[in-house]
Amino acid sequence: MKTSTLTDRYLFAAARSVPQTQRNEFRSELAERIGDSIDAKVEGGADREAAELDVLTELGNPDALAAAYADRPLQLIGPAHYLLWKRLLRLLLAIVLPCVAFAYVLSQLISGAAMGEIYGGTVVVLINVTVHLAFWTTAVFAFIDRVSGGTSVLEWKPEELPVVVEPPRNQIRIDVVSNLVLIVLAALAILVGPGLIPSPDGAGSVPFFEPATWAWLQWYLLAVLVAQLAFWLLLLRHGRWSFRFVFASLVLAAAAALPIAATLATGTLLNPEYLARTDWTDAVEQLGSGGVVASVLAVSVVAGAAVWPIDGFVKARRARQEQLAG
Repeated sequence: MKTSTLTDRYLFAAARSVPQTQRNEFRSELAERIGDSIDAKVEGGADREAAELDVLTELGNPDALAAAYADRPLQLIGPAHYLLWKRLLRLLLAIVLPCVAFAYVLSQLISGAAMGEIYGGTVVVLINVTVHLAFWTTAVFAFIDRVSGGTSVLEWKPEELPVVVEPPRNQIRIDVVSNLVLIVLAALAILVGPGLIPSPDGAGSVPFFEPATWAWLQWYLLAVLVAQLAFWLLLLRHGRWSFRFVFASLVLAAAAALPIAATLATGTLLNPEYLARTDWTDAVEQLGSGGVVASVLAVSVVAGAAVWPIDGFVKARRARQEQLAG
């Protein structure tokens, strides 16, 4: 695999935010400009690597350069801090919102709130947190921009350029094969797993799952696994992640996780008779409806299921950027 130079990384970072109709022309002109500037410095006696670093430093932030080329001024709080504000706000939203949602849902489950109340309250809380994050972050940067006189408080350096990632050709195949193995193991666990769980006190066979719930849930989960199997085969055929596949993965993850989380939170997944026979004296209370352990497990199931579409979103976004910058 060819190692990306600083110039390659600069061109990648700059071209990805330029409109498609202007991208090839912009990339070609910028590459020629950088090359000529480096050659001029080398002819003046400078080392090529040092000359490249100096030229890119003089050009400045590639996003700002691309915005100027596309006649897209960086506004809202001033161009000096716009990119830093945008990057920080995205990071805060990506970190804070999931944490707040997790904490709020967990607290509501523990308090015994109804599922509809939890869903509605979560939406309201996330909207409020988003508004406050956006407002106060913007207010702080507006103050910084005013105090600094429009001069950026952080100096951009070429070392901050993103790495041009060239994913291995078999990455999709690795993802597909590993997930197909997980699907097979999950199907086996659903079909034969409950029968392998021994009775806690040895006094007769007691099902681990609530029979009425497991009678329909096991076939529902098997149907979801079949849908996931079709998903991965279609992804293998397509050859790369896209946002359509991300949406499909989100739907499938929710389809698998929500019924499990709901039955856990309402105490209808695990068999109370089985729990009563265990050495854990508080098992029925803690794993029953509104129990602390049941609530924690329910939220953990949803959080674990979210990893798959999040990973797909990252891969789809990376594939999109490579396609646009290529």
